[in-house]
Amino acid sequence: MKNIVIRSGSLRMGGLERVLITTLTTLDLRKYRVFLLIEDESGEEDIFKVDIPEGIELYYLKKYELIQKTRYFRERKKNILYKILYNIFMSLERRIVFNNTRKTLEMIKSKVGKIDLFIDYDWGAIRYIEKLNLDKKVVWIHNSIEKLMVKKSKIKSFGKNLKKYDKIISICNEMKNEIEEIYPFLKGKVKTIYNPLDVEKILNLSDDCNEITVEEKRLLKENYIIAISRLDTLQKDYKTLLEGFKKAKSNGIKEKLYILGDGPNKKDIENIVKKMSLEKDVLFLGRKKNPYVWLKHSKLFVHSSKYEGFGLVIVEAMILGKVPIVSNCKVGPSEIIENGRCGELFPVGDSDKLSEKIYKYLSCDKKERISEEIVIKKGKSFSKEKIKMELEDLIEREFEYDTNN
Repeated sequence: MKNIVIRSGSLRMGGLERVLITTLTTLDLRKYRVFLLIEDESGEEDIFKVDIPEGIELYYLKKYELIQKTRYFRERKKNILYKILYNIFMSLERRIVFNNTRKTLEMIKSKVGKIDLFIDYDWGAIRYIEKLNLDKKVVWIHNSIEKLMVKKSKIKSFGKNLKKYDKIISICNEMKNEIEEIYPFLKGKVKTIYNPLDVEKILNLSDDCNEITVEEKRLLKENYIIAISRLDTLQKDYKTLLEGFKKAKSNGIKEKLYILGDGPNKKDIENIVKKMSLEKDVLFLGRKKNPYVWLKHSKLFVHSSKYEGFGLVIVEAMILGKVPIVSNCKVGPSEIIENGRCGELFPVGDSDKLSEKIYKYLSCDKKERISEEIVIKKGKSFSKEKIKMELEDLIEREFEYDTNN
């Protein structure tokens, strides 16, 4: 039995966290002993904790109380004293995380003898990975490096740190190509493994209305299109989404727009809605652990981003037969929908094109739309059963090369 340690940031609501849980359920626990290291203990916000498969040992690296104190100072850091205290606590957190990571790994080694593979699932250990005394180290990249890090100095530094790992996992081929173009010295170390999805679970949850309130059941009966993402204007392009929706409304569509998710820029996005006088047509539904029932009852899925890593929610929509209308951003969306065969692409920031595609889809005859069967088939191609072999191949056979490359 091989011993695997997987480290990630949190178990809070989020796309990466959902994929982490699905990845854990994909691993054969008869063949692998898995230890999960989570950086942030987040109390009631750790909604995915209950979904960790039985048999996986969970360790937190940073206590909830410390996180709360740091958050308190961060929210008040416009005050110079609080800013100083915030910086002190951030430095303290980094030291604690590193020390606890090292101690936990040593404890695991004393328990099982050897760690066969360490997976840095959100590259959170990148600054100290070489200090952990590990034989085989893998890092997962979930986003476009080019878009995530604008400064050339940061991109260069990131590449030097990536070199410390034995293998780099990209979550789509477009991302793999981007990494190898930016860092030619990493060629041979980058492997693509698509995000696994639990298709059966998604289909079952899409019919599960047990936690839906009476008012929510009424909303499900409305005609609506849907957007699901973190409410973050740095990455998610809600301005373009709302402009495109408003133009489609002015052209005659009757559907409302439901927005599922939460995030740091919720108030900013709500203000855009108010400025556009869309309060009656745009509904913010907040976080939903089960977004699939909302996806299933929608007429259309729309996703507007400035950049992506993969676009997990796009595939989830496709599994439920929803033709996605998505921005053609780096990286992932165009690869997922095969450049328009399984969905509609519009240029990043182009609200006119987005409006046209929304209007066309909602007003055209069903025969003129992209086949629902094609969309579903493509969505199901990302099932965890198909990804399982690639994960096992990574664990068992992917280290037979010169690591001095």
